[in-house]
Amino acid sequence: MHNKKMSNLLSMPGDARSRYFVRKIADFEAVWGLFEEGWAMVADDNGQEAIPFWPEKELAELCVKGKWEIYHPKRIKLQDFLLKWLPGMKNDGLSVAIFPTPNDKGIIFSPTKLLSMLKVELKQFE
Repeated sequence: MHNKKMSNLLSMPGDARSRYFVRKIADFEAVWGLFEEGWAMVADDNGQEAIPFWPEKELAELCVKGKWEIYHPKRIKLQDFLLKWLPGMKNDGLSVAIFPTPNDKGIIFSPTKLLSMLKVELKQFE
């Protein structure tokens, strides 16, 4: 990824990053998480646990530092994310942290809200 593109993405406000996230994972048919004997987690200001996800490997790699320095980016197929991950996260009471950056925890969505957004986006590809 070009440095200018990465810089632009990182400087976008959270709502713009979440729209970019939805468009890109629908287009690339993949989402990225951080894994090392378990998935990286983050908590919002109320203590609600969330699993962070990114639209591109390079963006996930930027967050491999500090408490996540032992993790590495791992690709998840979009179909698995839609059919297994989001329903499982809902059942487990977990939220989704969309596109965190080194300076921002990301936008926290419920799995149901993200699934709804992705269904709308995927209709454009039919």
